[in-house]
Amino acid sequence: MVEKNFNTLKKQVYDALFSDIINGVSPADTILTEKFLMQKYNVSRAPIREALTQLAGIHIVSSIPRQGYKILQPNRQQLLEITKFRSALECSFLESYCIYIDESWIKELRTICMDYVNCPANDFMTHWHHNCQFHLKLFSIYGNHYAYKLLEDALNIQTIFFVQKKYSTTMDLHLALIDYLGKGEIATAVTILKADIENLLLPAIAPTPIDKDRKVLNL
Repeated sequence: MVEKNFNTLKKQVYDALFSDIINGVSPADTILTEKFLMQKYNVSRAPIREALTQLAGIHIVSSIPRQGYKILQPNRQQLLEITKFRSALECSFLESYCIYIDESWIKELRTICMDYVNCPANDFMTHWHHNCQFHLKLFSIYGNHYAYKLLEDALNIQTIFFVQKKYSTTMDLHLALIDYLGKGEIATAVTILKADIENLLLPAIAPTPIDKDRKVLNL
């Protein structure tokens, strides 16, 4: 990497390191050192240290004194706790602040669903990316930056588990959620959102094809 604006460089290092971890290039329990990463990414110590500190803050790596940073692997109990946290957070916000959701937001959410449809069936990372994008877009409507960061961190930790397990999400419940939001049936929308989040605890399933012209999902 070529040295440039520090904030841009820090993000590039973070993104590259995060990608290596979630894709198993650097497997769980690997000890990463600043010197090794400086050589690998051809950057100075500062952006490496910033990226590692950020990853440690969301429990993707753990600092080991005088050794480096150990890559962590979320276990099933952590996954359960994170999923339950997301369910409580996202559903309570939707129920309380649904008045902020208008047609323009619904249109943007539907576009994310359609982008998912165009992904290759075996592109697990892109599937998960669109899933995260949908949930973060919906949550961004509420304008609570602190809660948004908590959700983003929770999704980052889940990313490692689901990409490495080659878990494919679907957009069926997302489309149903959009339909009921459009009809103003908030209680049903909240129930669907809860089911969508907690479905991640089920065994991995293959992605389900969705009709690109479908506008309403009948339950």
